[in-house]
Amino acid sequence: MIQIKALRKYYWSERARINAVDGIDVEIAAGEIFMLLGPSGCGKTTTLRCVAGLETPDEGEIRLGEQVVFGEHGQVVVPVYQRGVGMVFQSYAIWPHLSVFENVAYPLLHGRFRIAKSAVKERVFKTLSLVGLEEFADRPAPLLSGGQQQRVALARALAYEPKVLLLDEPLSNLDAKLRAEMRIELRQLIKRLNLTSLYVTHDQEEALILGDRIAVMGRGKILQIGTPRQVYGRPQSEVVADFLGSANILPGSIVTPANNGNGGSVTTTMGTLKCALPMASAAGQKLTIMFRPEDVILCAVNSSPRENSFPGVVAQAIFLGGRVQCEVIVNSIKVCGEAGKSETFEAGQPVTIEIPRHSIHVLL
Repeated sequence: MIQIKALRKYYWSERARINAVDGIDVEIAAGEIFMLLGPSGCGKTTTLRCVAGLETPDEGEIRLGEQVVFGEHGQVVVPVYQRGVGMVFQSYAIWPHLSVFENVAYPLLHGRFRIAKSAVKERVFKTLSLVGLEEFADRPAPLLSGGQQQRVALARALAYEPKVLLLDEPLSNLDAKLRAEMRIELRQLIKRLNLTSLYVTHDQEEALILGDRIAVMGRGKILQIGTPRQVYGRPQSEVVADFLGSANILPGSIVTPANNGNGGSVTTTMGTLKCALPMASAAGQKLTIMFRPEDVILCAVNSSPRENSFPGVVAQAIFLGGRVQCEVIVNSIKVCGEAGKSETFEAGQPVTIEIPRHSIHVLL
C-alpha cells in the first residue's frame, strides 16, 4: 500500500549537508500499522512528512497504492491535498474557534475530498461515534481535555475515510495513564477500520504495543525492520538493542565454538557464559552479547550453583510497582535485572544471578 524506495532528503547548514533521510526503503502492506521508531533527529518525522507531501524529497520514489506521489527524479510531485491521506499531529492542530462538530466537518466541506452538504452531519456523527465523542459535538474545542482534543484530531483525519493514516507522535502530550489507555484504543480502531498506518514515535513501549512491524531508525537510515518480538528479542546491532528497551550489553570473545547445534561459550568481563553461537563462529572471534534485565534470575547467595550463574552484590533496588529493578555488581560489572514485586532486595545484599543460555543473544 505504501512503497518508499531509496528516499533521500537533505538539509544544508553553514558547514555541511545534513542527510536527514539517507536512502531508506520501506514497503507497508494494506491494513498494516508500521512504526518508525528512533531518537530525536533520526529522520523519522521527515520521512512521514515526505509521504504526506509536507516535505519534498531530493531523491527516491514514494507510492501510495498504485499512484506515484513522488518520483521520476522529482518530476512527479503530487501536492498534499491530492494524496488522500489522513494525518494526526503531535500538537492536535485543531481550530480553537470551532466546535468539535465543525472541526471534524471541515475536511468534508473544503478541499478535494468534500462531500455533499446533506451527508456531512451523518458522516461527522458516524466518525465521532468511532472515537466516543458524539455527546461533545457542540462543545467548543478548547473546553475539552487533552485526550478528548486528540480524539477530535483523530476523528477529523478519519472523517473523509482515507486509505492511509499518518500519525506523528500523537500521544506524546498526554499523561502516562491516558497514553496507555489510548494506545490500546487506537490500535483497535485502526484495525477495525483496516487502515494502512505509518506511525512515528520515540516511545519504545508505544511501538511494541501498537505496531505490526517496527523500523528502528538512526542518523537517517533504517537499522532494522521486524515484528515487535523480532526487533526486541533479536536485535541486529548494539544500537538497536540499546535503544529498544533496557539491555545488558557485554563485549567478549568465543572460547568454544558452536558444535552441532549444542552452542558454545563466550568469555566476558563478567565471566564465561554458555550460549547459542552461529555455526560459522571460531575460537577467539570477537563479538558482543546482549540479554534483557527481565531474563536475569536473581536469587539468594546460598543457592546451589547453576549454569551461567555468578555471585554478586546488589548496588541498588528500585521498587516500580509491578516489579523491582535491581543493579547487581558482578566482577566489577553492573548487571541490570528485575525481580517480582513481592521479592525484597536491598543495597549491599549478596545475591546470585543466573542468565539462561536461551536468553543470550549474540551480536557479531
